[in-house]
Amino acid sequence: MQHNYTVPLTWRLAGALFCKSRAVELRHRADARFDAWAARRLPEDIQAVICYENAALDTFRAAREQGATTILDAASFHHAWQDAFHDPFESETAHAAITRRKDAEIERADHILTVSDFARESYLDAGVSPDRVTSVPMGADLSWFTPDDGLSIDVSEPFTFLFAGHANRRKGVDVLLRASEQLNRDGLSHQLQFAGGREETLFDTTEAPVELLGYLDRSNLADAFRQADCLVLPSRHDSFGRVVVEAMATGLPVLVSEHVGAKELVREGETGWVVPAEDVPALRKQMRWCLEHRDQLRQMSTVAVRTARGYSWESYRSSVVETIYSVVEGK
Repeated sequence: MQHNYTVPLTWRLAGALFCKSRAVELRHRADARFDAWAARRLPEDIQAVICYENAALDTFRAAREQGATTILDAASFHHAWQDAFHDPFESETAHAAITRRKDAEIERADHILTVSDFARESYLDAGVSPDRVTSVPMGADLSWFTPDDGLSIDVSEPFTFLFAGHANRRKGVDVLLRASEQLNRDGLSHQLQFAGGREETLFDTTEAPVELLGYLDRSNLADAFRQADCLVLPSRHDSFGRVVVEAMATGLPVLVSEHVGAKELVREGETGWVVPAEDVPALRKQMRWCLEHRDQLRQMSTVAVRTARGYSWESYRSSVVETIYSVVEGK
């Protein structure tokens, strides 16, 4: 086994020393250098290589010359889908170069693994053949996220909607804040808790009843899930959203947008709800229903836990291995 420490060091230094756009460009260059480094060191007797995007092109070329199967592990959506929803941080020139590289990697991949059916659809929409793309949903370490069977509803406490992750516009936090503000004006008492980092400007002028919990380790995050009434993840685009699995594993119902890959776990009215992305009225309406049916949310706990158990890391590894074997044997 060989390790290359240049890439992780470059990633950390780039983030610490440069602006966002420059840091992104340097990180992509580091990924490309790692790709070239790995390509020169490919064993001659391998049957397949599995690479992440931005660090696959040279390795795929070398692997194909040896007759090995090339598999792209795509952690996010197809780049065309991402570009439709937000502007890139890097310059236009750098972004064009990165896009060309991603397209070349997709072309040289015998198969592509995505983390959700929703992410898979983005590749199909971009023209990739369906038989070249397989969805293998992510998992979570469920040993940390378990239900508290002894927890009872304290109706004296305000209804709590919990958001977990980096609170920014891509995650639809501005939509959530507007929905909460309108509920507040309607006299519907509740609180919004945010666990994780945040885009500061989003919270500068909001009148929503916000409580910022900051970063939580897994133990404290699990406790926050158990004490909340509903997880809300109204993302504009989220290829999966592992917090959905983690929350449901503790028995917490979830309210997500249709642009969250983990929506495939949601059984409408049984484990949670799916609403249109960027739709404040739709989100507000479902949040209001939750506020007015607090007892019914707790009754959803058992089904939520049972559903989440199918998305452990063990299940993920088993599915990935089975898919890889199938791809290699099929070729």
